[in-house]
Amino acid sequence: MATTRQNDDFILNLISGSPLDTALDWIRANLTPDDVFDDDATRQYVRANIEIDEVYSERNILDYVAGTFNPEDVFSARQLEAWASENGFVKE
Repeated sequence: MATTRQNDDFILNLISGSPLDTALDWIRANLTPDDVFDDDATRQYVRANIEIDEVYSERNILDYVAGTFNPEDVFSARQLEAWASENGFVKE
């Protein structure tokens, strides 16, 4: 029968180093974030940790908004006319 010391030595040799680090290295090398995290967890992490300007330049963002934004999707015609009037624009 093995002694406690022998068992301890065996376990230390079996899991030498850092098993957590070894597992993390294996996960990084073999899995994608989609394999590890569900969509909700990924979205939550991105919202909390990544600023949009880290992904896209300000110019790209402004170009996208200019090309896709329709003020009438957000404001009524009356609101837009009032804003224009308040800011010195004249309806022709």
